[in-house]
Amino acid sequence: MLRLHPFHYHRPETVEEAVALLTGFGEQAMPMAGGTDLMPNMKHRLFTPAHVVSLNRIAAMRGVALGPSGQHLRIGALETLADVSANPLVRRYFPGLADAAGLVAGPQLRNMGTIGGNVCLDTRCT
Repeated sequence: MLRLHPFHYHRPETVEEAVALLTGFGEQAMPMAGGTDLMPNMKHRLFTPAHVVSLNRIAAMRGVALGPSGQHLRIGALETLADVSANPLVRRYFPGLADAAGLVAGPQLRNMGTIGGNVCLDTRCT
């Protein structure tokens, strides 16, 4: 059985708090959104951060909205793949993205995995 190493878990509520934690701990810290990639990598000891900074409580990193000019779509990095796949604005303006998000892995991973985490995915390589 793969086990996680000991680490400190931080749950900031603002972008500023998260940046301060990540900056303060430097290379000893890693951000986590859904954790669907980071946690398995930590169990395999590919990453062993002393501090994990959860971004899940940061409301400013959520939501899907049409931009003020109506020319672009803003998708918060913490939106889950399931939410991106089902969102009416994404389905209307970016149907390919909605379809792709709905095809990633299985439903459990789509419900936890975030669009930001999948864009910033660090390939698992031993």
